[in-house]
Amino acid sequence: AEAESAVWAEAEARWVEHRDPLAFRAWRALPSTSPGGREARDRLARADRLYRLGIARVRSGDSSAREAFDRAKALAPMDPVLYFPLARACRRRAEDAPDEPRLLLRAALYYRKFLLLAPSDAAAAEARRELEALDPDADDWLDANAPEPPPPAMSAVGLAGRAPATVLGAALLAFLAFALAIGRGRAARRTLAELTRARPELHPAIAYLISGLRHELLKHRVGAVDAAVAALASGRGTDAQRAFVVSRLHGGEPLLAAWDGHLRAFERALGPSLDLRRKDARFVRARRALDTLTRLEGSLAAPSPRAQRALRRAFSDLRTLDAHLAALVGALVRCRVDASLLRDVLAEVRAEVVPGQVALDALALEAPDPAPSVEVFRVDLFIVLKNVVRNALLAVGRGEAPRRVRIDVRTELEVSGEEHVVVRVHDTSSEELTTEMIRGRGVGSGLGLVTFALARYDGSITVERGDGGFAKAVAVRFFRAFDDGDAPQDGVS
Repeated sequence: AEAESAVWAEAEARWVEHRDPLAFRAWRALPSTSPGGREARDRLARADRLYRLGIARVRSGDSSAREAFDRAKALAPMDPVLYFPLARACRRRAEDAPDEPRLLLRAALYYRKFLLLAPSDAAAAEARRELEALDPDADDWLDANAPEPPPPAMSAVGLAGRAPATVLGAALLAFLAFALAIGRGRAARRTLAELTRARPELHPAIAYLISGLRHELLKHRVGAVDAAVAALASGRGTDAQRAFVVSRLHGGEPLLAAWDGHLRAFERALGPSLDLRRKDARFVRARRALDTLTRLEGSLAAPSPRAQRALRRAFSDLRTLDAHLAALVGALVRCRVDASLLRDVLAEVRAEVVPGQVALDALALEAPDPAPSVEVFRVDLFIVLKNVVRNALLAVGRGEAPRRVRIDVRTELEVSGEEHVVVRVHDTSSEELTTEMIRGRGVGSGLGLVTFALARYDGSITVERGDGGFAKAVAVRFFRAFDDGDAPQDGVS
């Protein structure tokens, strides 16, 4: 019962806290005989009726569609198969409202979500044909971005409930991180939090490593027996609870060997400036706690008062480390799209462009305060924006005056109740650039890399008509992520 309750709490958090698009599968996989499974099915059924109502309202042009989606999202995740009728509803509305081109963008987005999340559905072939009518390059995009299973070390709820793949991939990035760390072998010894603050380029590798440690050891082995150990530590434990604790903690690879294996992975990937064994107090206490659990294996049947206190301290220290790592990785995969980020992107692009090669007549940066967040590693977002900005600067540099560039950040509310954070890079270049050219990688490897990165984060890139004297704008979109304390607008959660 305790294990089933923990599984339901984890599955619920994937939607309620993290809006994980794969949460639907986790809810459906719960056994119908468990209390959590029954609650999940009841909420899914009620939400399904509201999602279908919202889709019908989108199809008819009813402005109250968002209200139905908001009520549904407060209950449960949407069945991925409903992205297909939602896509069709947006496409049909676009046919009735040709002055609303964003409806076609929404339709293409929902077709892609349906095909990526429900690829084996009977309607998949039909959906692919309809998407290709909107986007002739969709077939290549879908083949290149078919979902892959996560690596064995990555938790389904790791990375703050989601596991976004990085541009280079976790393994390659870990190798690059190690090479970078070797170059700074004489750097001061740091805790994991200190290294995180000092080296944002290591964030994807750090998040990957934390995910493995939390899932394989702190959750699967230690966390699973927390309640049973509490009962044993209070003197009220049963023989069944003792057997469960012994099998989970002491069956298979010894706890200390498993711990040392994870620490070696951190050291190999992040380099010698990291000192988890001596410098990082939380890791030091956790190592001692695991040693305590190892020594107390034979005392679990009837632990003495002293052993009971030791058990409580050990699990308290391990829970402290797990909570610290959860908060740390949650911050790593959230990036604020603020003026500081835009200035850093621009400064690096200007430093790479030969001085005098691009003489701008005007450059403007506009970002809201407080800034919205996206669930993207900062290093990957930096790569995306840097390539788009570089392309704009070089394009205006080849053209006639006036040479102007503007970078701005806006949020857009979608019909489904989700929000996009949109970064637009406006320029005055008369050179032709279209969305199709970018998707076809006909504009060089830089923007080709951008399309690859965006696909990994469920983002998009489009070329829009310019306004205010600008010839065009390249718009990069990511789904908005709400940090603690953020207040979603218009009831969107």
